[in-house]
Amino acid sequence: MANEFGVTAWGRVWLRTVEQTASSKPNPSLPTARTLARNGAVTLTDISAGNVSGTVTAKGKTSTVVVTVPLWEKKESDAAQRLLKAAGTKNRSVSTGELPDSVVADLRALEIAVAVSISECTATCDCSGKRSPCVHHLAVLYALAGRIDEEPSLAVTLRTKRQKATRSAATTAQSEWIPICEIDVSAFYGS
Repeated sequence: MANEFGVTAWGRVWLRTVEQTASSKPNPSLPTARTLARNGAVTLTDISAGNVSGTVTAKGKTSTVVVTVPLWEKKESDAAQRLLKAAGTKNRSVSTGELPDSVVADLRALEIAVAVSISECTATCDCSGKRSPCVHHLAVLYALAGRIDEEPSLAVTLRTKRQKATRSAATTAQSEWIPICEIDVSAFYGS
């Protein structure tokens, strides 16, 4: 996890979701939420189309948070895919999830929001806190901004509807890959 949040344009737009400047006074939960995310108290368990899930451990208690994010409309999603495809022709690292910061500006020019405000999200947390958003919700969003800094393509994944699976040469080749966690290290390297 990153020590700082918002080091890329992709992470910055999500950081602005947490640290909104439109409110009349700062949210007193922000420093605690940022500290929780920075110190590894947040574990993101799922980042998928319209969903961020995670756990936050604070003061010996673990809270489960689920944040639902609105998806792009088809027109927005198609425009984003065109921009990413164009970026991919100029930069091979786009295929690995490294997205140029310039695409955020291009999306903004088309009035397509990469991130949404907290009020557009729906969040659930099993904590007993009365404040909305709770510190755990904010901590998960900080952790999300950090993960998006590390892997900007997650910002697109989060806002894009899942595509129906089609069997192609690309998926066939990918199915030949073995996740590293499934490799028996002792057998792989031999004794």
